[in-house]
Amino acid sequence: MAGDDAPRILVVGGGPTGAATAIALRRELPGAHVTLVDKATFPRDKTCGDGLGPGARRVLDGLGLTGLLEQFHMPMSVAISGPGGVEAVARGPIMEGRDLAGYVTPRLALDELLLTAVRERGAEVHEGVAFEGMTPTGVGELVTLSGREEVFDLVVGADGAYSGVRRAMGVERPAMRHTHIAMRAYGTVTHPDKPVSDTLRFDFLETLLPVYGWVFPLPDDGANLGVGIPVDHLKRQTARHGRTLRDLFDLYVEDLERRGFAVSGLERVAAHQLPHAAARTPMTARGRSAVLLGDAAATINPLSGEGIFYGMAAGVQLAEHLGTLDRVGETWRGDGLAAALTGFERAHRRRFGRHYRECYLAQQLMRSRFWAGIATRAVAASDDAMAHVALMLFDEQSAGSRGLVRLAANSLRPLLPGRERAVRAGR
Repeated sequence: MAGDDAPRILVVGGGPTGAATAIALRRELPGAHVTLVDKATFPRDKTCGDGLGPGARRVLDGLGLTGLLEQFHMPMSVAISGPGGVEAVARGPIMEGRDLAGYVTPRLALDELLLTAVRERGAEVHEGVAFEGMTPTGVGELVTLSGREEVFDLVVGADGAYSGVRRAMGVERPAMRHTHIAMRAYGTVTHPDKPVSDTLRFDFLETLLPVYGWVFPLPDDGANLGVGIPVDHLKRQTARHGRTLRDLFDLYVEDLERRGFAVSGLERVAAHQLPHAAARTPMTARGRSAVLLGDAAATINPLSGEGIFYGMAAGVQLAEHLGTLDRVGETWRGDGLAAALTGFERAHRRRFGRHYRECYLAQQLMRSRFWAGIATRAVAASDDAMAHVALMLFDEQSAGSRGLVRLAANSLRPLLPGRERAVRAGR
């Protein structure tokens, strides 16, 4: 049990990022008093693709929550389609020696399960409690929660893309050029030949780029399906063609049906903004005893829109960083907090910076019909490249210099004249 002088840490946000952070903090700082609040009451829906890849699964394994995912659907493959009808498939869960196993976990169920685990680890959880603001005290933050004030040594903002903690810290929201918007729905999706229930599907639509679509399978032919697009491009679509986000979603459904998929029973259609990591949103602010994680810090994969893994991984990394300082006798509270948070932010950037940059570059290339077609054909021709891309979508894979050269060579090979390709292949 935490004593009167125990560190007091507030986690704002009850999604996967906040839950994983609270659990990790209880493990790394067992003497700390950890409180998690969320303005919602659970179970509650959250607009999301619901995909959990190998990276997120690994974080949950590390927190001792392996069994939590067993009730959810586990697709074995990842498919990517591009212009010209080209499709690349990674058939898992093990491909080229790499574990690609993941799950489709509707947030209505996942978030409540994680909050149960938070309570079991000894943190306080308060649902229906709103974060209303905070004021620095010099040794922490005076926080207003649903009209009641409390002082905390550290505030963790894991409260999503529209973060109130971020506003209170004075950190600007990401620019629209680094923000996507997505629309999701649930429905039934089948195909006479393709194993829909076994495959996480990404589609880069030839006629709608830079729109991308997804179909993530659920039991009994159910699926989470949707579209994503950069906000600035949606504005252009609206200005030039009068298309709304729902129009683009409907066009994606029509495209699926042209390709032989049967889509029916669409419900719970909802939209949400996705600020991505190319924005390099600060995670900390001078003079504030607070840190931003997950969507609040815009740590969303620019290529896939995946955010759960990065938020949970950052929360665990923060807890481990503070725990290490605590174990070696370095004070991270009060005057020591600024250096501790700066150290964490730097470590996080070192870990994920290259991955974010490469995913952003790939996302920029996939806006072009020409390069999207070339890239998809290159990945379809190489199991190693397909496994690599799958891990870029759902993990922290980076190509590295050799990988970039190999991917570039695969991308350019289809452009070479037939005779030159034969010579280069040694025929």
